[in-house]
Amino acid sequence: MRSSLRFPLLGALLAVPALATVVMSVSVDELIARTPVIVHGTVHRSEVNWDEAHRGIWTWTEIVVRESLKGKPSTTVLVKQPGGAIGELRQSVSGAARFEPGEEVVLFLEPAIDEPGAFVIMGLSFGKVTLESNPGAKVAKRNLKGLALARPGRAGIVGPVNELEVLGTADAFLARVRKAVAGGAK
Repeated sequence: MRSSLRFPLLGALLAVPALATVVMSVSVDELIARTPVIVHGTVHRSEVNWDEAHRGIWTWTEIVVRESLKGKPSTTVLVKQPGGAIGELRQSVSGAARFEPGEEVVLFLEPAIDEPGAFVIMGLSFGKVTLESNPGAKVAKRNLKGLALARPGRAGIVGPVNELEVLGTADAFLARVRKAVAGGAK
């Protein structure tokens, strides 16, 4: 991977049961600090195509930016992810984020190294937070299904997570990100 700030995908190096992709587990504040671009936006559309060598399937999702929380993205960002379906052929990557048109999200992004103007999500679905309405309040959730988390400084890997993680209300989560970006989080 190109820098120490990227979340290493350790799946190729470490055996994990139940087909999970291994990413480094860090706190939300560490994720904010390590991520160059953070956006709050709405999913507009997704498109699936082959890579140039016609060996892998990739999904590109266009996000309309409501608020740039960190960095200086344009009013839309293009997110590139491995996997997708073309006709009856499907390529799946465990732990990749899924998007639905109209979905409200906060994304922790870095520039794609192989495609100018595109971004990748830090740690696959670990770097995607969905803001969804529940009775009473809008909540911030992260779907960690298909991931296994490695803890810095600890031996071994926590097994596959396969759960939704609730990060509080949407307003509180957005306030936390804004505060951390402004230097208020310790």
